[in-house]
Amino acid sequence: MRHGAGLHGRRIESNGRTVVRRFFHFAYLMIPLTLGLASCVPKSKSADFAETIEPILAKYCYDCHADGIDKGDIELDQHLSLEEMMADRGMWEGVYSNLDTRLMPPSDKKQPDDAERAQVLAWIEDAVFQLNRKNPDPGKPVIRRLNRTEYNYAIRDLFGISLQPADKFPADDTGYGFDNIGEVLSLSPTLFEKYIQASEEVMDVVIPTQPVPPKSTLFNPGSFKKRKGNPDPDTGTMSSSGTLGIQFQTNQSGRYEFRITARGSRAKNEWPIIRAKVENGPQKDLRVSSDRRKEYTVSAYLKHSQKPRWFDVSFINDLYDPKAKDPSQRDRNVFINRIEVVGPIEDKPPAPIKVYQDWLTRFPEKSDAARARKILEHIAYRAWRRPLTDSDLDRLTGLYEAARKDGQSFEESLKLSIKGILISQRFLFRGESENVTSKPEDAAKYAFVDEYSLASRLSFFLWSSIPDDELLNLAGEGKLRSQLRTQVTRMLADKRSLALTDNFAGQWLQLRNIEIASPDPKQFKSWNESLKNSMRTETEQFFTYIIRENRPVLDFIDADYSFLDQRMADHYGMKDRVKDSRFQKVVFTEKDRSRRGGLLTHASILTITSDATRTSPVNRGNYVLENILGTIPPPPPEGLEIPPLEAAGKGQKNLTLRQQLEIHREDKLCSSCHARMDPIGFAMENYDAFGKWRDQEHGQPIDTSGVLYTGEAFEGITGLRALLAEKKSEAFMKCLSEKLLTYALGRGVEYYDKPALNQIVKQTQEKGFRSHELITAIIESVPFQKTRVVSTAAP
Repeated sequence: MRHGAGLHGRRIESNGRTVVRRFFHFAYLMIPLTLGLASCVPKSKSADFAETIEPILAKYCYDCHADGIDKGDIELDQHLSLEEMMADRGMWEGVYSNLDTRLMPPSDKKQPDDAERAQVLAWIEDAVFQLNRKNPDPGKPVIRRLNRTEYNYAIRDLFGISLQPADKFPADDTGYGFDNIGEVLSLSPTLFEKYIQASEEVMDVVIPTQPVPPKSTLFNPGSFKKRKGNPDPDTGTMSSSGTLGIQFQTNQSGRYEFRITARGSRAKNEWPIIRAKVENGPQKDLRVSSDRRKEYTVSAYLKHSQKPRWFDVSFINDLYDPKAKDPSQRDRNVFINRIEVVGPIEDKPPAPIKVYQDWLTRFPEKSDAARARKILEHIAYRAWRRPLTDSDLDRLTGLYEAARKDGQSFEESLKLSIKGILISQRFLFRGESENVTSKPEDAAKYAFVDEYSLASRLSFFLWSSIPDDELLNLAGEGKLRSQLRTQVTRMLADKRSLALTDNFAGQWLQLRNIEIASPDPKQFKSWNESLKNSMRTETEQFFTYIIRENRPVLDFIDADYSFLDQRMADHYGMKDRVKDSRFQKVVFTEKDRSRRGGLLTHASILTITSDATRTSPVNRGNYVLENILGTIPPPPPEGLEIPPLEAAGKGQKNLTLRQQLEIHREDKLCSSCHARMDPIGFAMENYDAFGKWRDQEHGQPIDTSGVLYTGEAFEGITGLRALLAEKKSEAFMKCLSEKLLTYALGRGVEYYDKPALNQIVKQTQEKGFRSHELITAIIESVPFQKTRVVSTAAP
C-alpha cells in the first residue's frame, strides 16, 4: 500500500494483490502519513519521506512502479508500513543504483533535476542504509586463500625461482568478475594435496638433496625418419640394409642414454645386428633377439647444443635365404618399436641455489640447530607476512629436530620444516580474522588494520604477491601508514606491478578471453596466432603505460596514442608508421583518430566481443555497459525462448546486422534491454569481427548513429568516445573505481561502501583523473585501511 493513501483511498483487488488507488491530490495525502503507518520509524525520517522524498517518487517513478504496476519487479507502494518499506534494503539498493547511474527514469520520461536526484540518494543512504559518514563501516572482513597467480608469485619472491607449481592446481573460481574473491576461494582435499606436492617440488629446487630426475623423450614409429636405404619409418620395419633416425635436443651438457626397444628375426641361426650411432658421439653394435620388450642402450656424454642432433639406428647384417628349409630361418629383419632419449643423467644433486647460499652466509651460527632456527624464522616471517611468536618458532624447529633424530641430514630436516611453512594456513590464507565480526550490528568499533596486515593488503593489491623487506621493515617500525604515498609510487614503478596488468586488467577488460577467440579463418584470412598475441600485447602495454606514467584514466576511453608492432600497424591500416616487429608508442594523426583511440577501438576488445563469423553489437554494447559504465543489463525474462538473430527479417536479402536487430527489437520483451545495448554496439560496427575497419556491410553504408540510454545522441565511434569521456566521465570513474576496489578488497562492493566509493571518485576527479591518485585513493579508503572489531559488550 502506498504510504498515506490508506486513510483516504479505497482498496481494490487486482490480480490477487491489494493495491490502493489515490483519489485526492497528492499533497493533501502527505498530512496523515506519520499517523499509524510510520509509528515505528523515527519521526524525522518519516517526515523527510513524506515532505521531501515521496513527492519526488510520485512525480517521476510511481507511473511505472506503483498502483499495481511493477516494471522491473520494483513496486514502491507494496509495503504495509513505512517501517517495512525502509527495511526492504534489496529494493532500495536497486532504486539507488538505477538513480545513481541515471538508468531511471527512462530517457523518454520526465527527469528529476540534479538536486532532486541527489536528495533521494542522500535519503536512501541516511534513512535506509543508515550510513555513518563520520565513522563509516569498513565492511565485513575477508579471509582469502591465495589464488594460483598469487601462489606462484609468492614462491617467486620467497625463493627467487621461476617455478610455477600452481599451474598444476585446479582453476580458481571467480566472483564479481575476479578470481581473488574470498568467498569463492575454497580449499578442497584435492587442492590441499596439490599444495603438499607443490611444497615438495619447490623445496627440491631450493635445497636439492637428490640428483634431478632426467627428462625422457619417446619416439615411436611415425616419428622416425628414413636416413638411408628403404626402411619403413611409419612401422619401424627394417627388412633390408638401411638406417632410421630421430632428431633430439641437448639443452644441457651431460650424460644421455638412448634406449632402443626392438625385436628381430634370424636367418642361418644368426640374429640381426643394429649399429646405434650418436651424431658427434659414440656408436655401438647391438645384437637383437626376438624379445619385443628388450631394451638396448647406448650412453654418451654430450655437450649443450643449440642445434638438434641425430641418433641413427642401422641394420648392418641383412640376409635373405630363399633356400632355407626352415621358413623361420629364411629372412633376417629388424623391427624398432620405440627409441627413448633420457638425460641429462646426473649422479649428484645440483649446487644449491643462491637464496640457500645466502641463508647460510647470513646466519653463521655455530650449531646446526641454531642456524636452522634462524633460517626458519627468516623464511616464515616473509611467508607469513608478520613476526613469529616463540611458540610458532618452537613448532617449526620441532619438525627440524624430529627429522634429525630420525637420521636425516641438515638439508633434509630443514626442507621438511620449510614445507611446513608452505602448507600452513598462515601462508595459504590471508586476512585479519582475529577480533572481527561479519555482522554490522555487532560492530561497536572500526579499527585500523595493523601495519603488517596493511603491508599484505598493499602488496597483494599491486603485486599479487607477498610484501618485500622494505614494506615489512616499515610495518615493524610502525611507519608504513605514514609513508603510503611514497611506497605506492615505489611499488608502481617496480616490475612486479605488471601483476595489475595481468590480473586486474586481464579480468576487468576480459582480455584473457582473447586466448579462446576464434574468428573464422576462411572469412578473416589474416587471423592467426601471431596476430592474436599482438592484439593482447597492445592492450596490455597500453594499460601498463597509463599506470606506470600516471596518465589520466580517461585515456582508457579516448587517447591519441597506442602501442603497435608492425603486425598491428598493418591491421590498423598504418603500415608506414611502424617498420619493425618491436612494440612502440604510436601517436595518432587526426586521420588516425577518426578510427583509433582508447580501449574500445583495440582489436583485442573488438575480437572478444564478436562472434566467429560476424560482429555482435549486442555483445559490444553489453561490454561497454558492464565494464565502462557499470550498468549491467538484466538477464532475459526467465523461460523466454530467444529466436536466433538470423530469423529476423527472414526472406529479406542483404539486411545489415543493424536492420536485423531492429526487427528483432520489435518484440517488447526484447526491446527494453536491447535499447540500452544495441545503440552502443552500432557505434562500433565500422570494425569487423577482429577489429579491422570497414565502411560497408553487404554493399550498404554502415549506420553508426545512436542514442544512449540516458538520451544523448552520438555519431559513430568518435561521437561515442567523446560522450563517454566528457558527459559520462563520472559514470566511468564510478565503474572503474568499483572494479578496482573489488579487486583490492577481495569482495564485492556493498551498500555500506557508498561513502568510500564516492570519496574515491571525488578525490581522483579533483586530482585530474590520474591513475596513481585513483590507486592511492583506494589504498587510503576506509574499507582498505580498517576492519570491523568484535563488540566487547556482554552477551
